[in-house]
Amino acid sequence: MMSVPPLIRSFFPLLDMLRNIQHKGKERETAKRLVSRSNVRCTRRRCAVLEILLRSDDHPTAALIYERCRATMSLATVYNCLEALTQAGLVNRIFMDTGPARYCPNLYPHVHFVDETTQQVIDVHLRPGVKAEDVFDLPAGAKVRALDACLRGSLPFGYSEKKES
Repeated sequence: MMSVPPLIRSFFPLLDMLRNIQHKGKERETAKRLVSRSNVRCTRRRCAVLEILLRSDDHPTAALIYERCRATMSLATVYNCLEALTQAGLVNRIFMDTGPARYCPNLYPHVHFVDETTQQVIDVHLRPGVKAEDVFDLPAGAKVRALDACLRGSLPFGYSEKKES
């Protein structure tokens, strides 16, 4: 399996907590804990940006995050916070085609599936026990550090990522 830095691995229990329905609504506390444990200064704005990402299931752009913080900070501040969170390993920056970068708080190894009709983006995880090395025809001795791929196609009518979780 891909190696995950120990600092990031220590965040997995908190991320699992977010996936548990009884902990929904606690994104603010989780964001504060994640930023506090990282190697970046814990500021109110960084926590607010991470909280927005933790509440989102649509892989928002910086502009969408800016809209969601209801003008409590400038767009430049949102970009600065996203850069700090990305550098700290708390958020993944994903690029799809030529559009703006999107942000994903899911730190588990996964790829993204883009519905070409609706532009919905969902996370797709490897099946349990499967390693990236098992899926791709890699040169002998190659080691996978990260998995960053985008699948394109169509989702079934009425699909909702929340229903599937």
